[in-house]
Amino acid sequence: MLKKLIKYEWKDTRRLLLPINLAIIALTLVGCAMLSTSIFDSKEALIFSIPLLLLYVLSIMAFSSVTIIYIYVRFYKNLYTAEGYLMHTLPVTPMQLFHSKLIVGCCWFGLNSLLTTLSVMALGFAAGFHQASINMNFDTVNLNLDPSISFADIFGYPLPTFLLWMLALLVLGAFSSILMGYVSVLLGQQMERNKLAASIAFYFGIYMVIQVITSVAMMVLEFIALNDTANESFTATMSDTFRMVLPLMGIIYFAVGIVFYIICRLLMNRKVNLD
Repeated sequence: MLKKLIKYEWKDTRRLLLPINLAIIALTLVGCAMLSTSIFDSKEALIFSIPLLLLYVLSIMAFSSVTIIYIYVRFYKNLYTAEGYLMHTLPVTPMQLFHSKLIVGCCWFGLNSLLTTLSVMALGFAAGFHQASINMNFDTVNLNLDPSISFADIFGYPLPTFLLWMLALLVLGAFSSILMGYVSVLLGQQMERNKLAASIAFYFGIYMVIQVITSVAMMVLEFIALNDTANESFTATMSDTFRMVLPLMGIIYFAVGIVFYIICRLLMNRKVNLD
């Protein structure tokens, strides 16, 4: 039955979320095509390039915000409004309903995050490659790159390992982000009045606490890295920082996600009080 719930959830959510992700791809292709030409090379083009850049940033932010808000609102409406009367009469357990929404929500938000990251990287590469092709003749210019410095010397890990870390953080980040919204909704349902407002308040409260914890942990790590590499080069400092930050972020995302999941399990098994 869980498979049928996931299939239904996927088909219902793709009507909005699929066009959003396709829009990110289209926006990226158009941006790369424009940055690969000489359209922005003149000083006069600065008048148009800044508004276009601002439009791109706002569009990407809007796509991400709409995705995560839609996932949260759908969870709330399907389970804790009038729609919940139908959902809770299905021959499934509350946790099956929860898992179907969690799995599909994580997939959509993870895909959105991946496309957003790739979009920024693609536009940056297109702009950098075009600028380099104008200012440099790669056949004659000596770039004076130190062949002894590898990717791992700068980013702390070999390229395949670094990409695996990025993918793991993306998955764990999507998992914890979706659960943060779900646990906020579930906590809000425990209130007697103003449940929706309470859910929003819980969300921002939890968000602030996590941000404080993450910021403090990052500051401590940065302090340790600077002290340990005080007499080392900037490259060594960067490498050590990445080696500490990536595992730390993974641990934080995983731990927060597990805590949220446990809370959700406890609250989902309580008696439903629909609005």
